[in-house]
Amino acid sequence: MSIHGRREARIGCMRVARVLQAYLDGEIDEVTARRVSGHLDGCRRCGMKAHTYRAIKDSIARTGSLDELARRRLEEFAQRVSSLEPGA
Repeated sequence: MSIHGRREARIGCMRVARVLQAYLDGEIDEVTARRVSGHLDGCRRCGMKAHTYRAIKDSIARTGSLDELARRRLEEFAQRVSSLEPGA
């Protein structure tokens, strides 16, 4: 339940996949952010994706750039993740 006593609507893996980057960048509304956060807490697969994306973002932020090997590995990772998406 939310702090207002109403139950938050659940959000599924496909919706989380569509908004995950915006969520990590703080670019979605508060209600959707709470739903995504709740989903990530309960879904191991989506939680691992979010953890990986955060690690990538942190690494890029620390170094300020991405070398060629890292860029290729990131592209390969993105292709693998997208092939695992439900309905892909």
